[in-house]
Amino acid sequence: MITKGGLNAATRSLAMEYAKEQIRFNAVAPGIVATSLHTDNSKEYLESRSPMATVSTVEDIASAVVYLTEARQITGEVLHVDGGAHIGKW
Repeated sequence: MITKGGLNAATRSLAMEYAKEQIRFNAVAPGIVATSLHTDNSKEYLESRSPMATVSTVEDIASAVVYLTEARQITGEVLHVDGGAHIGKW
């Protein structure tokens, strides 16, 4: 929790600090992503870790990064790509 809170605080603080220089700070906070790191976990288990019962793909994370890169008016934002897991216990 401290790490996630630190990510939010650092992103917002840096965004405010550099806004006048037109430098944007955003972050992507992924949940469970279907990678080779999860080969020992069943698909059902991974899906149970998300309120939407889905697992993100590498492409989902890359799309979020591209979106934030191209969205010129967004700064200080943490984009959660986790099927709603950041909302809390479900």
